[in-house]
Amino acid sequence: MSSNKHRVVIVGGGFGGLLAAKSLKDADVEIVLIDRRNHHLFQPLLYQVATAALSPSEIAWPIRHVLRKQTNVRVLMATVVGVNTDQRTVLLEDGSSVAYDSLVLATGAQHAYFGHDEWEAFAPGLKTVEDATAIRRKLLVSLEAAERETDPDRRRALLTFAIIGAGPTGVEMAGAIIELGR
Repeated sequence: MSSNKHRVVIVGGGFGGLLAAKSLKDADVEIVLIDRRNHHLFQPLLYQVATAALSPSEIAWPIRHVLRKQTNVRVLMATVVGVNTDQRTVLLEDGSSVAYDSLVLATGAQHAYFGHDEWEAFAPGLKTVEDATAIRRKLLVSLEAAERETDPDRRRALLTFAIIGAGPTGVEMAGAIIELGR
């Protein structure tokens, strides 16, 4: 990629970042896509990883592979820690920086505990593969323990799960847990 071209830096390799990069496929620009992970995650199916219906590799694809046919994009695996708008640079965790002419921030969303960070230990989010595998581990351990439990009250407690959030992920997760427990 030529350094004389207009440089578009995209922070985030999720749906927004990939769409931004792909929409510039035919543009005469240099694109640098930066993400802290080297894979794009299809988040709508995380609940299936959490309930052991899918493996993580079935919903996570290398960003470079997704953009392999696009010659004007370079992918960097790095953590962005800031933006210097005066110098038009993105600051990376390792102390380096990446210059930009145009900047797209597509960093996605994060969990909100509404000022109660202590809730996080009891109400894990479901935004990453790590979140999904941690939930899966807890679900499967509870199901296995319930299988061996002879006390009906203790068994019922082991088979009781609370889902906070009734959006698509919460609803799908609830249904998948019911199926998993059968």
